[in-house]
Amino acid sequence: MSTDFAVERYRKLAKILRVLSQVGYWGSALVVLILLPLAIYISTAQNIAFGWGTMEYFNLGLTDGVIRYNLSLAEQSTDPGVSRTVVAGILYSVVVYSAVYGLVLFFLSGVLKSVEKGTPFIRQNARRLTSIGIVFIVGSVFAGVTQAAAAYAIIQALDLAALSVNYSVNSNMILTGLLMLILSGVFRYGAYLQEEYDATL
Repeated sequence: MSTDFAVERYRKLAKILRVLSQVGYWGSALVVLILLPLAIYISTAQNIAFGWGTMEYFNLGLTDGVIRYNLSLAEQSTDPGVSRTVVAGILYSVVVYSAVYGLVLFFLSGVLKSVEKGTPFIRQNARRLTSIGIVFIVGSVFAGVTQAAAAYAIIQALDLAALSVNYSVNSNMILTGLLMLILSGVFRYGAYLQEEYDATL
């Protein structure tokens, strides 16, 4: 009785997580669909400028957000190209991260759906976990590129000669991707054992 109750509880938890992952996936897709064209338009349009309003500080984070500089926009150039470059760089970074985590949530929702049905060890889940690992590893490169490019654009736009950008891949995403690839192998072997067990019944 207690075992059945525990299984049912885990299925309900998987259902809740699946719904949340689907909401996150559609939210990420919406962010990409809205911000990507906006970023392209802002970076290519010559007759658009943003007013900084009453913002006194712009926080520029480099090296995965470990280092943060507080830059007073009031003391920087009032060239319209400055605000356009800064905003476009930030939008491109948001688009890349949203795309990566949106794909991860898409594949994760498929895994959770099978857990909800009580069949976690299937070959489809092994492929989904492999896809998640690949997305993380490839995304680590693109995330690093866009983050470095955005930081470089901001530094150039604000004429910060004392600062420089050092590109590096996102090590956390690479590690997560490798762990997902290892986990996919475990699920692939689990699916094989499940198929062998079902064949004996």
